[in-house]
Amino acid sequence: MYLKTNVGTVYYEVYGPTAAPAIVFSHGVAMDHRTFATQVAALEDRYRVIVWDMPYHGYSAPIERKLRFSTTAADCIIALLDELHIQQAVLAGLSLGSLVVQQAAQRYPERVKAVVHISGGPLYFKLPAITKAANPLISLLIKLYPTRAFNRTFAEHKALTKATQAYLRETVAYTGKEAITHLTHEMLRDLVEGLPGHPPHPALIVYGDHEMRFIQKMARAWHSQHPHSQLVEIQDAHHILNQDNPAAFNAVLETFLQAHA
Repeated sequence: MYLKTNVGTVYYEVYGPTAAPAIVFSHGVAMDHRTFATQVAALEDRYRVIVWDMPYHGYSAPIERKLRFSTTAADCIIALLDELHIQQAVLAGLSLGSLVVQQAAQRYPERVKAVVHISGGPLYFKLPAITKAANPLISLLIKLYPTRAFNRTFAEHKALTKATQAYLRETVAYTGKEAITHLTHEMLRDLVEGLPGHPPHPALIVYGDHEMRFIQKMARAWHSQHPHSQLVEIQDAHHILNQDNPAAFNAVLETFLQAHA
């Protein structure tokens, strides 16, 4: 299904009973709504599950470059909730999607029951402003990297299983290096500008045991400073941990939802 917003058209899918507790999944950079297919299958009998393509991804349209990506995508989530007549939902985000979830919880706290951060980085520890100086180098490296090799490296850097890597190679090729470059700049911008403090919602923070060390370290620091958080390491999983080890992730997620959805 498509929803026309004031910034462009977004694609979404809805599963499960209309009156059931709602959860919205937001994917990572260069992915799409299919990232959460296994979670949809596990939850749709008891929850109203919404998956969508964020701007620049999948079937959704890009947005104007002058618009800040994370806050615009957060507004789109609320527009989806309004369209579906959902007053409150659990918001789950993977990587870039986690930044969007943090913005949504900050901007619309009354619409959020709880949050799930999958391989995410906290916006509550602002990176030094000099970090943004890396943007020109990132742009150059992505531009010079041969496209097929870039797609393969991107996939192998974020997933362990062959099926997940194949999925990522497909979505990275579809998204394109230009959009990925822009979104990487937007992520750095978010991490530098940060947010003022933790919203009061219960939070599940999850990372894989094969995740990059600095993300694991950030997750542990995030948990130590968030008064209402739970931290879980998923075994045999990398950045796209919900696909690398869906059984372990789904078990943790369902326990969290039973308590907070």
